[in-house]
Amino acid sequence: MKRMRSLALLLAAALLCVGCGGAPQSALPGVAPADCLTVYTSHPEEIYAPLIEEFEDRTGIWVQVVAGKSGELLARIDEESEQPRADIMFGGGGDSLEDYRDRFASYRSAECDAITNPAFCGTDHRWTGFSVLPLVFVYNPKLVSERDAPVGWRNLTDAKWTGRIAFASPAVSGSCYTALATIVQLYGEEFAARFARNLAGRCTDGSGDIIPLVADGTYSVGITLESTVQKAIADGAEVAYLYPEDGTSAVADGVAILKDAPHRENAEKFVDFMLGRDAQSFLCGAIRRRPVREDITIQGESKLENLNLIDYDLDWAAREKGTLVALWQREYEAGGGDGA
Repeated sequence: MKRMRSLALLLAAALLCVGCGGAPQSALPGVAPADCLTVYTSHPEEIYAPLIEEFEDRTGIWVQVVAGKSGELLARIDEESEQPRADIMFGGGGDSLEDYRDRFASYRSAECDAITNPAFCGTDHRWTGFSVLPLVFVYNPKLVSERDAPVGWRNLTDAKWTGRIAFASPAVSGSCYTALATIVQLYGEEFAARFARNLAGRCTDGSGDIIPLVADGTYSVGITLESTVQKAIADGAEVAYLYPEDGTSAVADGVAILKDAPHRENAEKFVDFMLGRDAQSFLCGAIRRRPVREDITIQGESKLENLNLIDYDLDWAAREKGTLVALWQREYEAGGGDGA
């Protein structure tokens, strides 16, 4: 028998239990199909696990989780489109989700009444934002002083940073693709090509490796999400961060129901829960993420409108993803990389 818990108790206890892993199925062994849900997620376990456990407790729906990198999961959804094996994509930047919008079903949750920014909802509500994720620069203060840290995107092609920038392939990392699209929207493709070459053939396995590799001195600086570095610092990581002075983007990650999802009704309940006040308030605590709901006040954080945000063209970023990833891979290889 599952124990009922509140999100507050989950936060206090830091429980990270969740449904079984492994290959997804249309129904979990011994569980009626009507009580199942399969979720593909690119979120770290510390985000998805307590939320999904609370969802299970409240609804009686058993959730099977398949975790991975957003690019890989979206490619998997594309491959399985004739016979979907999952119900939900939970995570991935809005630009990446928009690129795969034909694989998602339209669903406007009643909770969307509290989400008025159109940038946080996909075309025809094929996906809906879950949290807002400004990009920042992270650096190792033992290797780089505050005065010497790169203050803007324009600095990332300087020779002093050659081979010293932690960055993951935008083909597999949604946040790094958003960073690449941000660079192009600010300074053009030729500048983005110089940035890729300036990595000098060094690329992390995924965006989750960026902060640890900056913290241990493998890299001096990196590009990451505001919430990720704030959480890392709260957990004791010896890194610092700054907002690029020439502007940054703040794209929402999202949640989407797969077209022809095997458990559509349960999938809708999942979306409703993740957009509801309880789950969105949970983001503001230990997770340190900005909610998409506008009726939740973030304590101790600068308001989004006070950041120097570029007018990020999400539709363009989705449309040009194949072209920009190919550009990055070509120039990354030219800088000494292996096409990672």
